[in-house]
Amino acid sequence: MHTRILTAAALAIAVAAVPAASSAAPPGAPRLDTDLLESKLESFASAADHAVVAEVRNGDAEWSAAIGPRSLEADEGDARPGDRFRVGSITKSMTATVLLQLQAEGELDLDDPIGEHLPGVLPYEGEWEPTVRELMSHRGGVPDHLPRLYESLLEDDDLTDFYANHRTHYRPAELIAIGTEGGQLFEPDDGFAYSNTGYTVLGLLIEELTGDDLDDVLEDRVLDPADLDDTYFGRPGTSGVRGPHLDPYLTTGDPAQPYLDTSKLSYSQLWAGGNVVSTAGDLNDFYRAMTDGTLLDAASLAEATAFKPTGKSFGYGLGLFGIRPGCAAEPEAVFLGHNGDTLGHEANSFHSLDSERQISVAWNIVDRHDVADPDALEQAWNELLYAGLCGTDKDDDPTPHQRHRAAPARLEPITA
Repeated sequence: MHTRILTAAALAIAVAAVPAASSAAPPGAPRLDTDLLESKLESFASAADHAVVAEVRNGDAEWSAAIGPRSLEADEGDARPGDRFRVGSITKSMTATVLLQLQAEGELDLDDPIGEHLPGVLPYEGEWEPTVRELMSHRGGVPDHLPRLYESLLEDDDLTDFYANHRTHYRPAELIAIGTEGGQLFEPDDGFAYSNTGYTVLGLLIEELTGDDLDDVLEDRVLDPADLDDTYFGRPGTSGVRGPHLDPYLTTGDPAQPYLDTSKLSYSQLWAGGNVVSTAGDLNDFYRAMTDGTLLDAASLAEATAFKPTGKSFGYGLGLFGIRPGCAAEPEAVFLGHNGDTLGHEANSFHSLDSERQISVAWNIVDRHDVADPDALEQAWNELLYAGLCGTDKDDDPTPHQRHRAAPARLEPITA
């Protein structure tokens, strides 16, 4: 799911692991300006009524911080930089990593039609049957089941469908049936349509190829090798977040009760496309492990980052967004990563292709009702992202190339 952002809370900022001046950054890279980052994080939080956690890295230098209360209802203290949150669709980068590993091991070819491994899993035949690669890149024409589960919320910001469906546990086959009941959107590889249903199919594929449950596969192939000690895969049939975390909320549009705790959202609804719980630090560790040879070989990483235009303002590879923030020093530099939304937690994690420059940020209120000024919030987020990836203040870099740039969802397409 994709959403807007939110408006104004306590600005008690907890900062951790601020690097010493001697921390090494890559040669020629912008320095880690912790004063700038703290200022941009405070501006972002002041524009939004939510708690925020963040971690930025530049080589070995690292800065992490948190602002706001963990909970709007209970006295759970202030947010801390290492607090957990549901990462949502960032999970897709991990699912894609496993499939790339399996291809490197000869267990499949990403250009195989999905029916070669899972006959009949999708109701499409012949040239209308997508390949594994097309599902990974959202180019299979498979509709998304989530807009069907939450039609009233996503189209009219009405909570009726959320109240009715958010605690319901679904089997993967049920979600696939819901997503595909309206017919295919386009012939495979003839368009781009974001599809959690497609990633549900990919989760079944991983289980078929490995003979193991998806959560165990991710633990063995991604979480353990990357040392993601504070990360876990939410088991279907459960909800909530273990350990210290930000409580997730959705705006209601009701002034008498403006926020709804969404902790009971069932993990079964997102599964292979969105079930991971993590921290900002672990997300940075994951993407660094994805790009430094720990999880993927060079050929697999090259496949994952072959970003194609989407018809929107970003490129997409295999479980990865590609964006150009338009850094003044490197206006054409491409950054990889993903965002995620679980109707309560929103997360963004973006990285240079060598993962020397990294930013992961999450917050705990998803605003469906423009409680905040959306333009001001977008600007504040854009400036925080730019400071994290480019190392400078966007306001100090008013180049013609940069003036029209906005938040990640509105950046220019990446071409292959």
